[in-house]
Parts: sequence; structure tokens; C-alpha cells
Amino acid sequence: MNLSKLEKLPDEILLEICVYLKPYDIINSFGQLNRRLERTISQYRRDADLHHLTFSQFYRWSNHLLSYTATSIVNLVVSNWNSPGQIYLFNQLTKDYDSLHDLFPNINQLRLIDFTNADVEILSKLARIKKVFIDADALVSLSYSTHILLDKYIFCSSNHFKEIRLWGVENGIRLQHDVNVLKNVQLERLTISVAFLDDFILIFRRSPNLVHFNVEVVQHTTKILRQNATIEMLPKHLKFFHFQTTDKQVLSYEDLDKLVSNMPTIEFFSLDADTNDVNYADGYNWQHTLSSVANLKRAYFKIRIHLTLDMMPIDEDSILESFQQVNIPICCYIDTKVLHIDTIPYNMTDFDTHMSVTISPSAKSARTTNMELFQQKSRRVQTLIVDGQHDPTVIEDWLCVINRFSDIEILQINAVNIPENENTNIETNNKNIKLPNLSYLHYIRSTSCKVHIHFFKLLTNTIIVSPQLKALSMMYGDLIYLCKRLSGCSFERISELWLYGGDADGQVTLIDIDLLLKTFPCLYHFVFNNQSSRLMNRHLLSVVEIILHSSPKLISFRISCNKGSLKLLSLMDNEACAAWIKRICGLNNHEQMHVIVNKKMLSIWK
Repeated sequence: MNLSKLEKLPDEILLEICVYLKPYDIINSFGQLNRRLERTISQYRRDADLHHLTFSQFYRWSNHLLSYTATSIVNLVVSNWNSPGQIYLFNQLTKDYDSLHDLFPNINQLRLIDFTNADVEILSKLARIKKVFIDADALVSLSYSTHILLDKYIFCSSNHFKEIRLWGVENGIRLQHDVNVLKNVQLERLTISVAFLDDFILIFRRSPNLVHFNVEVVQHTTKILRQNATIEMLPKHLKFFHFQTTDKQVLSYEDLDKLVSNMPTIEFFSLDADTNDVNYADGYNWQHTLSSVANLKRAYFKIRIHLTLDMMPIDEDSILESFQQVNIPICCYIDTKVLHIDTIPYNMTDFDTHMSVTISPSAKSARTTNMELFQQKSRRVQTLIVDGQHDPTVIEDWLCVINRFSDIEILQINAVNIPENENTNIETNNKNIKLPNLSYLHYIRSTSCKVHIHFFKLLTNTIIVSPQLKALSMMYGDLIYLCKRLSGCSFERISELWLYGGDADGQVTLIDIDLLLKTFPCLYHFVFNNQSSRLMNRHLLSVVEIILHSSPKLISFRISCNKGSLKLLSLMDNEACAAWIKRICGLNNHEQMHVIVNKKMLSIWK
């Protein structure tokens, strides 16, 4: 029997093998062996993706692979998500350099995932990088000083980026209005979540040559605007414009009309908005607005008009007729609180971007101006948010709506109220539902914490429905209710668990945590965020111990609170706490674990 060597395989087979490996594994395994392999894996030296590394892998990359790949790196990803503290530790590696470009002379693109207040040092080192993508940590509020530093180094410096993403900042990023405007004529693509309309308008003054603009305005303010959106200020080269908000008062239809009508270069326009302005429900208004945009190729909108007692009764027939008359295909439906109007089909292929769709189970009975378009398969919909608003809803309505978006990767279902006796033969009756790409399920709050067991199990524990599912987000009270009613059932496919707690979820107890860990025995990543420290402080030390003891595969763990303080530091200092954690995990070597402890959070990365 002749044993073949890996080196004798053709390049095509080696590259096929690389498809199934992380860039780190490719460089670590095949790097520095011979010239031929060096040439074969050259692309993977250009992309340094540190996302999802274990701490020991990051330690090896820092001390051995960094010097070998530094001059080749073009695209760099550094992440605190499932690796808490990674960006801070990366900053320590670069402390002797004034710019990342000094260490990575060919770097073109930097992505920072779950950016926090502890990571601001990297902001001063972005010179000569063309593309910067920053996603903030949703569980950690950024301080005012961090807002200022982000604005200073991203928009108010000589770093003339060509593309910027600044997303996920709680309540939106606040920009500085009392500094001299420094225009970035190089900036063509911008994705940003800002606090107020003022900040949105200021961007136009700073970035006159935008071509692609994706913006969220988070909050409405009653204060007088400091920025005036003059026609001269609006971008002259903008082709793609997406605007979104969940604040009902941010943008009236009159203001939207003035904005869009004065940007005639737009080719693709997208709107995703909550509003209390019924003028959005008039097809003739939309015809007037869109017809003023000479270069428009496609418009797409998802409108949720929140109904109030002082509104006139809604006439769906009139709404549908107005859009039918102007040839704008839509679907329309009403639940108890919201009128939904969406253009159809749900297809963003022309926009060259993924999108999210917010919908209601009531969409099962939606009416439409064009049934053929309405029934078309959704395309490029990455995230589906289905909000039940706690209205009593049958399972069939939920599944009918979800099944229309079969290619989604993320599913978020909110405010679920399914009667407990509803359809216990759900698996038999819904053989056709398949979500082959679904990786993340966010199951956020059932009425009275009463999760419908059969509905939940269909989505999470049925391989044929969701073969790729690995991550789950839930409210603590909901999950404990579920665990207590599942006799001996375990969810071994779930490797990432994100728990959120508040007053409605009650005190965190050891017996409940023990039950939870038995139900989810294969966790690699576990995050538990509670609104108040008083709900977890009573048993905090024991809770941490039992989680670490019972989850030997755990790579990262974080427990945090929004209000109050975790009592860990009142019992021991940072050094003693880190030593205590390492003792629980049976680790002594500093190369095996990174621990962060403060008043609001304990995080572990190993």
C-alpha cells in the first residue's frame, strides 16, 4: 500500500480543502512548509479573520503567525463577539505603532465587531485604511467620550476613508455639531446609525460625494434642528439610498417627499419605517414622490403605520386601489395596532444587498395588488422579524409567514401568544417548512413567559426544518418555563446561547440554572445579560461556578447587568477574581484564558 503525501495533491484539491477551514487554520497548518504551499495559500495570508478564535489560537497568532503574515494582510477582522477582550488585546500588540499601516503596510480594510469603550485606542491608528467597519456591542452602552472619539477619528480627521460602516450604537451615534466641517470627498459608501435627524443632515455636509448611503435615525427630538438641509447640501452623486427608523415621529411623509424629490440621481431607493403618519398609505403620494426622481430604477418600502384612536377608520380597499391606480405593487394588512404596507416582491437582488423584513403573523391574510408578485420567492432577505404583539395567534399563521422566507439566516420572533393547547401535531402538519440556512433564532418573549413547546421544538430541534441552527437568544423567564416542561429533552445543536432577563423573569436561582445547563449541554458560548444586578447577585458566585463546571466545552462566557453592580469586586479584587475563575476551570497558564471583570460585567475567553 502506497501512502500519498499531502504535498502531492494538486492545487485544486488543496484549495477545495481550504474552503472548509478557517483562514487561521490554513495559515497555521500549511504556512511556512514549502514554496509551493506558500503560493497556494497566498490569498489566505491576505485575509486575517480573528473572529471566533479561541484564546489559545489568538495567542499563537499574536506570537507566531502575526510576524509571518503582517506584510501580506489586506483585510483584517478583530472581534469581541464570542471572544471578549480580543480588540483590547489586539490594541496591546499595536501600542508601539502610530498607525496600523506601520504594522500592516498593505492593509486596506478593517472590521471591528462588538466594539466597546475599552477599544477606543485603535481609533487613532486608522490612517491610510480605505474601508472601516465598526459594529458596536449591543450590550454595552458607549460613553459620551467614545461617541466623541468615534466622530473625531471617523469623520473629523484627515483619514479620508472610501467606505465606512458604523452600526449598532445604542440610541445611535451622536455627532459633533460645534466643530469645523471637514469634508471627505473620497467617501462613497456609508452605513451608519445616527441619533437624530440633525446628525443625518450633518453627514451630507461632511460627505458630498456619497454614492451608497444606508442610514438609520434612531430618535425623534423636539429641539430645533441645528442643521438645515438645503438643496445645495444634498448629495449630487447618490445612487443607492436606504432610510430606516423605528421611532414613529422621526420622518413625516412631507419631509420624506422633500428629501427624495431633491436627490434626482437616486437609482435604488429603500425605506423601512415605523410611523404615525397616514399619508404614507396613499399611493398617489408615492407616485408624486417617485416620479420626481428621474433616474429611479426601483423603489422598495416597508411601512408600519401605528394606529391611534384619533385616526379615521382605515379603508384597505381605498389603500389598495390608490396603489393599483399608480402601478405600485404592494401587499397590505392590519393587525390590532399596526397597518402594514410593503412593496412586493420581497426581492433585493437589484440593490446588491441583504435586507431584513419586519412582518406580522397577520400577513397570512394580506391583500395585494398583484398576487403573482406577492407569491414570488423572497430573495436576499437575510433577517426576518415576525412581531406578534402578544395578540392570540394560531401556529399556522406564524409558520405560513415564516415559510415564505425560506432562505433566511436569522429569524427573530417577538411577542408570541400561542394558546398552549394549540395543535400538538405540529411536526406532522408542517412537513413542508424548511429553513436550510437558518443559523440564529431570536425567540424574544412569550406572553406570561409561556413558550409554546411544540412550536419552539419545531424550529430548534427538528433537523429537517433548521439543519444549520446553532445559536439561540431568549428571555430568561421564557427559557426556564420551557426547561421545566421538557422532560429529559436536550438541545445539543445549540452551541451559542444568549439570555436576557428583567423584572418579569424573576430572580436567578441555582436550581433553574442547573436545569438550563442540562437542557443545553453543548454550549461553546454563553451570554447572560440582566437588566438589574439585584436579580442575580444573591447567587452570583454559585451561578458562575456551576456554569463553568457544567460546560467544559465553553469558549466564552459573559454575565452582565445594565443597572446596579455585580458584587464580585466587593468580594475580591480583579486579580483574585481572575485566579478564582482559572481555578474553577482547572487552568493555570496565562496563555489559556483571558478574564475581564468590572462592576457591570464578568467575561471569560478561553
